[in-house]
Amino acid sequence: MQTYVSPPGIALGQYDLATDDLATALSRRHPELAGHPDFLAATRAVTGRHRRRTHPCPDGRVPEPYAREDRHRDLRALMQQAGRQALRRAGVTARDVGALVVVQDPPPAEADPFLDGDLVLALGLPSTTARVPLTGLSSTGAVHALIVAEDMARTGRSVLVVAAGIHPPLTAVDSDGARARRTPAALARQLMVSDGGAAVVVSREALAAPGLVIEETWQYAHGDSRASAHVGGYLAEEHPGLAALPWLRPGQERPDFALVHPGGPAPLRSLAESNALPRRALETSFACIADEGDLGAASVLRMLARLHESPPAAESHGLLLGLAPGYLAAACRVRWTTSATSQRNRPKLTHKGAS
Repeated sequence: MQTYVSPPGIALGQYDLATDDLATALSRRHPELAGHPDFLAATRAVTGRHRRRTHPCPDGRVPEPYAREDRHRDLRALMQQAGRQALRRAGVTARDVGALVVVQDPPPAEADPFLDGDLVLALGLPSTTARVPLTGLSSTGAVHALIVAEDMARTGRSVLVVAAGIHPPLTAVDSDGARARRTPAALARQLMVSDGGAAVVVSREALAAPGLVIEETWQYAHGDSRASAHVGGYLAEEHPGLAALPWLRPGQERPDFALVHPGGPAPLRSLAESNALPRRALETSFACIADEGDLGAASVLRMLARLHESPPAAESHGLLLGLAPGYLAAACRVRWTTSATSQRNRPKLTHKGAS
């Protein structure tokens, strides 16, 4: 049986900020680093002219508190908005959902242990919904979540996958842990990132809109630190997980489209320049990161939403790929289908244990 993925629901940060304005604000906030050669080199690796952020670009240098509770509140808001949109686009109700996979994109130490339970309540999912919270997966988060959801969908559940990435305001007060990360490259990364959430429904039953079908999944983890995580990027073609991916080995048919989150524009360019993946297949990935930047865990699902706006030919084969610098990789081999079932004619999906 094949597994269907709905068109994504998307929630973006409220403020549309020009990257030039962000750069000016960073220079004002950190004058001791703004002229650093490493900062200037890192900014050249950033593409895109606008970013969507939850907080506005500051006018001055006055520090503002941004507590963990504030961050969790903002993350919840994005996830709830994306989740509701995903249910509508899939043509299912909240009571149809039997499982929930949630991807957080903060450092693991800041993980919110109540986020998945709160989403069950906020979205009106059945109280018996199976929940899988995921964190600490870096750029592989959304693809890894789809792999988990595909496995759970085999039991007949309709699975909601929700992912989001969010970042503190530029004038946020630094904690002791954050001071160690105030390097030129870390500051330049503020020019790349956007705030956003995305969600999809994964089901064994055809959904109300055509789109993606998952045919096969693959994961990789290895303690290899050769690839650097700095904002200037790394040579993605040297990622050990990429070499281990069986679908890209010599003699295998190249994907017609590839939605790839390698953590930045430079690694994405290196995939195309090394011919690890065809440049034409990466067009949606390039366009998304250039126009909107790095949305963290939501990136691949945001790319999928763009693919729905300009879909490939029916029965085209594709690849979803997440690469975390050094050691993690996750991939789904997928196919684009025009099959869809009207909501009226779809089998009832409600989870048997719903209450």
